[in-house]
Amino acid sequence: MLPSSAPLLGLLSLLAVGAAGAGSAAGARRPGLPGPLLGWAGASAAGLMLGVGYAVLSAGLERAPTAAALASAAGVATLHLVAGLRARRSGGAVDAPSAGGALVATAVHSAAEGIAIGGAMALGAPFGVLLAATLTLHNVSEGALLGAALRADGRTPGSAAAAATLARTPQVAAALAAFTLVAWRPEALPWVLGAGFGGLVYLVFAELLPESYQAIGRTGLALAVIAAAAIVALLGGSARAAAP
Repeated sequence: MLPSSAPLLGLLSLLAVGAAGAGSAAGARRPGLPGPLLGWAGASAAGLMLGVGYAVLSAGLERAPTAAALASAAGVATLHLVAGLRARRSGGAVDAPSAGGALVATAVHSAAEGIAIGGAMALGAPFGVLLAATLTLHNVSEGALLGAALRADGRTPGSAAAAATLARTPQVAAALAAFTLVAWRPEALPWVLGAGFGGLVYLVFAELLPESYQAIGRTGLALAVIAAAAIVALLGGSARAAAP
């Protein structure tokens, strides 16, 4: 039954990648988007990602609490290790990353999202479609942030869109890999869901929230994140209830 949803998963993943490219093209336009607008975009992206993470983790904990918790910790630890390696390669310049560094970060970011989408689709098509659609919206906001970084590096909107789209391709591969793993070994589902949650939450707190805080302050950040996360969490709970 599960493999029959693979084409839908691939299509949704590609749409999410395309949304990131469109957002990057908008962010790379001159004279550029206002800083506060980018801050709100980042905050809404963080809220959407937290909502997705909550829905994914809840589904994993319902099936195997220990496995989901361990996988979550492993997801956080893995991305923290990757971030440390990137920081050492760039000489510790994490406050002002280069355009190339931003693209690498996007590739890592998209892989974590792909794991979450793949696990959600393996849990059930309604759940997977909802979370994929949510991350598609998220990618527009996040793409705008990446586009702004690429514009500062001299990229045109078309070049920024192409670079962002290419950097997002790991999302498709990770989604299909996670989905295939669960189809082959159903007992891996809570591990996949937990790993997806760990990756998403780490990226929210390590990347999206600090950047948004500088642009819109803590009050605006809190309002945007809470509103977006609450909406996704509520919708995710309804979609998960419809899953087999």
